[in-house]
Amino acid sequence: MLPLTIVPSLPAASFDEIERLCTALRGVAREIQIDIVDGKYVPHTSWPFTEPAPMHAFAQLSRYTRDFSLEVDCMVQDPEQYLDDIVSVGAMRIIIHVGSTQNYAGIIAHAQQHRYLLGFAFTNDTPLEMLHTYIDDVDFVQLMGIREVGQQGQPFDTRTLERARLLRQTYPDLDIAVDGSVNAHTIPQLYAAGVNRFAPGSAIAKQSDPAAAYKQLRDLIL
Repeated sequence: MLPLTIVPSLPAASFDEIERLCTALRGVAREIQIDIVDGKYVPHTSWPFTEPAPMHAFAQLSRYTRDFSLEVDCMVQDPEQYLDDIVSVGAMRIIIHVGSTQNYAGIIAHAQQHRYLLGFAFTNDTPLEMLHTYIDDVDFVQLMGIREVGQQGQPFDTRTLERARLLRQTYPDLDIAVDGSVNAHTIPQLYAAGVNRFAPGSAIAKQSDPAAAYKQLRDLIL
């Protein structure tokens, strides 16, 4: 049976925001997802691209990889240019958005060389056929629960449910994650559709007590 996992997700405005979330969740959550948004792949920007030297700032994440298994969601154009920096901080999982690069073979080879788990992310407007080509080369898939990538607080895109059901029927052993509008209302629906990995953003990070919010969402599936 596939593990069920709640992974707090954050496109941060600053490293201080990441520090606050990690401090609140230390000893509570085992994993954390940091979304990096460059303002080129989508018209929004998050840390570390709010800094003058983004990858130099990114290295600060290494101080938290003892407390959390780090997943990095690359909402960036040509993510292959950042993979060495992401690996250097100890990331265990890296997400590449389909349509952000043409060098999928190079990215797959990098993941195999450096032994991290590689996931492909699909918006609901991106055909899933590409997954069939690379299914033997990726470790998981992330569906987006919102229409516009890179910005928290958007309404849930119900098309995600049907796509999750289709993936689960086609690939019974595939790790299926959803990021975007993941909260107490949508998690039961996503779970019923076959999702086993859930990445809440504002439902944890924007709450007054992130640890309590995490536990409440975790209790919905565990």
